[in-house]
Amino acid sequence: MPPSRSSRPPTEGTSKASPPNGRLPALGRYRLVLLSLSVLLLGALAFTRNGRANAVWVTQGVAPWSPAPSYVTVQSDGDRYLYQVNGSPQLFIGMGYNPIYRQLNNEERAARYRRDFRTLCQANVNHITGWDADKGYEQDRFDEITLDGAQQYGIGVVMPMNLPPEGDYRDPAFLDQLTNEAATKIARFRDHPALRMWGVGNEVLTEMPREMYGAFGRFYLRLADLFHEMDPNHPVIYREAEDNFVPGISRVLSRSDEPRPWLLYGMNVYSLDLELFLDRWPEHEFGRPLFVSEFGAEPEWEGGRTEGYVNMWRMIRAHPEYVIGGAPYVWTTEGPEPTDAKWGLMDRDGRPVDETFERLAREWRSEPGAAERNCAP
Repeated sequence: MPPSRSSRPPTEGTSKASPPNGRLPALGRYRLVLLSLSVLLLGALAFTRNGRANAVWVTQGVAPWSPAPSYVTVQSDGDRYLYQVNGSPQLFIGMGYNPIYRQLNNEERAARYRRDFRTLCQANVNHITGWDADKGYEQDRFDEITLDGAQQYGIGVVMPMNLPPEGDYRDPAFLDQLTNEAATKIARFRDHPALRMWGVGNEVLTEMPREMYGAFGRFYLRLADLFHEMDPNHPVIYREAEDNFVPGISRVLSRSDEPRPWLLYGMNVYSLDLELFLDRWPEHEFGRPLFVSEFGAEPEWEGGRTEGYVNMWRMIRAHPEYVIGGAPYVWTTEGPEPTDAKWGLMDRDGRPVDETFERLAREWRSEPGAAERNCAP
């Protein structure tokens, strides 16, 4: 999210956390297996009786699910990291997607998605990132209708899961609640072809009391392992402000007996220091690539907001060996953050508020593969 709060550097609470062995206790795994089977059974029952629902979705212009889930990997070919979707390398061209459509009926929501995703497709955007309950309420839904609309336009979805920074990560009952929520979400969405990554947590450490860092770090590795065990086809990404916490996170990972190459990092940056952060990424020796999961330019920068956004994208593309891509913040001025009125690229009707989106689209359309998109399904 935009820098409405200050970032804190990592502390001893993070660096000295004793990471778990990455496995839930046997009883916990057994309960999760039962939960997962229950969720899948409920889903199967719903699908066997929702021929009517599928017909409604087709009528609304939303493509029904493909039987084949996507398969996403990040690996090095020796010279650079490759982000691959179903075996094909892909540049991550994202958009922070923040509209609040939760109060609309399904048909209206699907229509808004078609409008927005067609525009994004035409700009060569191939991913959306988002947030589900970061404000303490369901700010919007990321669900089957979202995924189906994205799939129709060739757009992948980073499925969010909120981890509240004010939570007590030493409380077993609270951790069980989050674990059960995660297992339900994984079982529900893991086979959708539009799914690309699990966005588990966003700027949690930035807003969390320092004394909670250690407990959060230990739990996060267990939670990430659950995602990977239940869905090895899609990476997990943690998003955080700049690179303040990378040294502490790196130390926690290095002390674990699991390398977890599928656990990725997204950096949120609203500063001209972006180039500095990108240049020094290899110095962290994190052993994995970088996503710029949010970026935004201030209007008072030289050249103004539009030039700022374009220059930040060019900074991202100047590090192709280890920077996979990025996502500007944010789609609409009508989002849940008060500052979205400042950062939004589109108004409530999906129209550009200035030249920023079109200038970014020119950059994106010049990338390889742009002419291969079908934006009129």
